[in-house]
Amino acid sequence: MGDHTEAISIDFDPKVISYEQLLDHFWNAHRCDRNNSSRQYMNAVFYQNDNQRKAAETSRVKQAERLGISIGDVQTEILPVLKFTYAENYHQKYYLTRYSDVREFLSKTYPDAKSLADSTVATRLNAYLGSGMKKDWKAFLAELPSYGLPDKLRSQLEKQAKKML
Repeated sequence: MGDHTEAISIDFDPKVISYEQLLDHFWNAHRCDRNNSSRQYMNAVFYQNDNQRKAAETSRVKQAERLGISIGDVQTEILPVLKFTYAENYHQKYYLTRYSDVREFLSKTYPDAKSLADSTVATRLNAYLGSGMKKDWKAFLAELPSYGLPDKLRSQLEKQAKKML
């Protein structure tokens, strides 16, 4: 375990959102002036090409300026993507662990770590049922029927979402 860093990999369509916009989201939700001493939990932004590296480095400088700290005080590393390994299935979609019936259905539908991690349905449910996403419960209710969930699960989630309106 000592030579890995826990990270997420985001597949994105640059026609919808740019790498620079993703970096903006990252910096707005990230404490860059502190770092865990463990490689497992280090602060890092990863890039896949020279353009992304330059964008990440520029965004790090802008973040330091925004916070009024020196670039040397920014503890977030800018690193190339070398290898990405999916975590085991039980580590995927953490917030769904609070909803065992939903999690069980999704784990049967997406039986391996990669398919669960790559599932749009699992990702959307994890975001809505977890935290970190500005929750538009009307949008959730509108898209919920398209998730292909069993009626009982869909009904439970509809009731919960309606309470949040």
